[in-house]
Amino acid sequence: MPLRLVLFDLNGTLLDPSVMAGPLGGGEEERALVFRSLDDAIAGAMTLTLGGRYAPFADLVRGALARRLTLAGRDPGGAGEALEAMAAMPPFPEAEAALDRLAAAGLRLGVVTQSATKTAEAVLERAGVLGRLELVLGTDRVGAFKPDPRPYRAALEAAAVAEPADACLVAAHWWDVTGAKLAGLCTAWVSRRDRVLPAWVPEPDVRGADLLEVAEGVAARAG
Repeated sequence: MPLRLVLFDLNGTLLDPSVMAGPLGGGEEERALVFRSLDDAIAGAMTLTLGGRYAPFADLVRGALARRLTLAGRDPGGAGEALEAMAAMPPFPEAEAALDRLAAAGLRLGVVTQSATKTAEAVLERAGVLGRLELVLGTDRVGAFKPDPRPYRAALEAAAVAEPADACLVAAHWWDVTGAKLAGLCTAWVSRRDRVLPAWVPEPDVRGADLLEVAEGVAARAG
């Protein structure tokens, strides 16, 4: 079946969360703290989903930031300002060109994200890319976080794509491409941060150093 739909992860794939380090000082130490906090929030999201529970992703990020700040001997109150900065995440420099390349190949575009749907739509609009997307689906719509199969399936249903293999997930996270592949989707991995995949991750259909390189690979698969 031909590829019809490309779904993007939001945080760390399409938009750059390093802006959250700004209110904390903006240095490399603060950037590292932000990314460790986001990893912690993802671990918390997975734990809740396994236990049959759900909480807003923003709450998980806030708690993870406060914990990391406390561990670093800093004021956990800074978590609030960092979380506010998350609402102003910019697109990665090549993001718009990548979206345009895929649209030119006749592919439909969307986002499936850990964030709440309205939150994601707001940050995408502020980043200037919402108009390029046909759909945005947050995990609040299904009450479960990725890599559980439900968010991917819900995005396919919202796009009226019956066959998972007709859709491709683009993500910069090994756990996300794993979840999408296990749900039957084509996967495209942006190696920007993870750099090396764990051995247990199913081989992505497309690999690339950035979004544009991945977009070229996905467009080539679309024929």
